[in-house]
Amino acid sequence: MYGKLLGAIAGAAAGLLAHSPATAVVLAAVGALVGHLVDSSHADPEPDLAASLTPGVAAPGPETAGARARAAFARHLCTLCVEVARADGPIVQDEIHVVREFFEKDLLFAPDELEQVRLLLKEAVATPRDLAAAAQACRDELLPSERLLLVNALYELALADGPLKRAEGDTIRAVVAGLQVSDEDHRSISAVHLGLGGEHYSLLGLEPGAADDEVKAAYRRLAAAHHPDKVAHLGHGPVEVASRRFRELKDAYDEIRRLRGLL
Repeated sequence: MYGKLLGAIAGAAAGLLAHSPATAVVLAAVGALVGHLVDSSHADPEPDLAASLTPGVAAPGPETAGARARAAFARHLCTLCVEVARADGPIVQDEIHVVREFFEKDLLFAPDELEQVRLLLKEAVATPRDLAAAAQACRDELLPSERLLLVNALYELALADGPLKRAEGDTIRAVVAGLQVSDEDHRSISAVHLGLGGEHYSLLGLEPGAADDEVKAAYRRLAAAHHPDKVAHLGHGPVEVASRRFRELKDAYDEIRRLRGLL
């Protein structure tokens, strides 16, 4: 901008020194053009559209997409954990502490993320939500693998303060139904935490009398659904939780194969 103005002034001055008004006009125009070209060569590059729409925020990329997925998972988990905690009476501080500790130690949330979790928990406690609506929101927003991780987390958190109470179990079952998690997947997850009969088979969502083909099919399906790669976008913590679950499934399958003499 300033180059264009200074160029015009310089051109006009040169023309006036030559005592020719016409020359002054022509040189002013030429000076303005040269100044404009100088301005253009030093101009800042065109700002990113997304960044200009949201000052101070970088354009979306793989990291921000992962952060959004992680934030969505945290929001839904906080909502449902609070509803499970509320199921057997007033929420106590110890229950909130357990939830935050799970985010910190199991899901490995960073300090800034934990502060967001604190706000989400405070909001969930202050504003009770309809359980069916909350579960449906989770179902609509979370991937199938994330829903399974969420159910697993609900059991861990419900059991953190002692044996599973009936009201807590009923609430988790209502969440499972709202998430449209299959009965087989639910049995498989609950078996890890509740020690249902026929442990190895329960981990695969099966009865001990299941046929060999059923055992193989159940393991393949569950191993694919619970593979750590499915939740890699949520960060290292969820991957570790999923890895433990994956190893439990594999160990159960290997033991059944050993007992049945399967290759």
